[in-house]
Amino acid sequence: MNYKEALAYIYSFTDYERSGKYTRDRNENILREAELLKQLGNPHLQYSNTLIAGTKGKGSTAAYIERVLREAGLRTGLYTQPDLHTFRERSQTNGHLIGEQELADLVPEIKAAVQKVEASQQYGPFITYEIGTALALLYFARQHVQHAVVEVGLGGRLDATNVTQPLVSVITSISYDHMSILGDTLTKIATEKAGIIKLNGLVVTSAQSPEALEAITSIARQRNARIVRVGAMGEDPAQAEVEAGQVPPLDYRYQILEQREDGQRFAIQTPTGGYHDLETPLLGEHQVENATAAVATLEELRKKGIVWDERALRSGLAAVHWPARMQIVGRAPTIVVDGAHNADSMNKLLHSLRSTFDPHRLLIVLGVNKDKDIAHMLQELADVDSIILTHANNPRAMRPEELQNLLQQYAPQVQVHLAETCQRALDLATDLADASDLICATGSLYLAGEALRWAADHGDVRAASEIEGVDH
Repeated sequence: MNYKEALAYIYSFTDYERSGKYTRDRNENILREAELLKQLGNPHLQYSNTLIAGTKGKGSTAAYIERVLREAGLRTGLYTQPDLHTFRERSQTNGHLIGEQELADLVPEIKAAVQKVEASQQYGPFITYEIGTALALLYFARQHVQHAVVEVGLGGRLDATNVTQPLVSVITSISYDHMSILGDTLTKIATEKAGIIKLNGLVVTSAQSPEALEAITSIARQRNARIVRVGAMGEDPAQAEVEAGQVPPLDYRYQILEQREDGQRFAIQTPTGGYHDLETPLLGEHQVENATAAVATLEELRKKGIVWDERALRSGLAAVHWPARMQIVGRAPTIVVDGAHNADSMNKLLHSLRSTFDPHRLLIVLGVNKDKDIAHMLQELADVDSIILTHANNPRAMRPEELQNLLQQYAPQVQVHLAETCQRALDLATDLADASDLICATGSLYLAGEALRWAADHGDVRAASEIEGVDH
């Protein structure tokens, strides 16, 4: 089997990421995935892992943890999704993508195991995501990974990754997303994500909403699991709930010391001391929050025998790169690519863009998926200078004309342009912008991937170096 044939097999199953719809009962996810992995020899039990859920920040937090452990000399695995350019990005060992032939060589084993599970007629059909998860977990075992950092795809309780037995569970920021599946309140959403907390386990969380924290705390107490909380220096947004005994107090607090266009300097106060003058190249306060969640997780992992030192911590945080997260791809005008795809992440993005770059004008190239909370995203954009509406090459993407109708309702004063493709939208934005302006392409990770490919074609060396093939 070659790579093209292997991808065709993987995508022959129902693919939620492309359709945006589930066609069956999600309650079978864990049972079906567990049986598939059993047929493969339970590869996920051959190494330790960290499991990360959350609405936002889980990928960045995973990248921080993996890079620090790699700097410490461990052989690491990293499983994330969705990919920006190629399916191979989802499965990485020691910072390297799975090779095309490596992936192709594993798929026949996966296929044979799937056929055995299907022959039992105990479960419904698999989906692409479950096949990809099994592939990654098997690949890590074959690569003799010592510790894998695994990002949850959707929710947590019923996600295929929840078959793993993590040393530490992590829940990052909680906000409204995937509400048709996870629920329409923060309590419901947080409860789904808290499903990754294990009996007598440990959960690190950077969730700040009192409503979400109460849900996480409730599940943790039911499972006799310890909670480690992460937040900013200063007033705790859940202080009233802390004083009432409903949630635990903050354990780790961060303070931003300096924000620059090439990174941030910050400090972390820990239960036993702290770290001063830490550096990260990732921009935005939310990335310091993610780094602090990573540090809290790493300290808990060290208690469980995963060895690292402060040198590895500092060098790992400073060396991490996570594409399409406020990634600068052009200058004069400044051009930034970001994958913000809900109202809360859009709010944080706009704040970070203005505080970091102080642009003369802010132009947004926007493409969103139809199943998102588009109204509230557009409300966040009501005071930008100009929006160029476009769409990614994805069936879930909303057409620019439909988006324009909504924009007139929720942000009527913004100057609007339409472009049929992301590439044309960015060309138009650069024509409209002056050297002191800022252009940001955002709205979905699918659009972000196309924007990075545009940047690579227009001379951005880093973007070009990170594209190891394009599958879509």
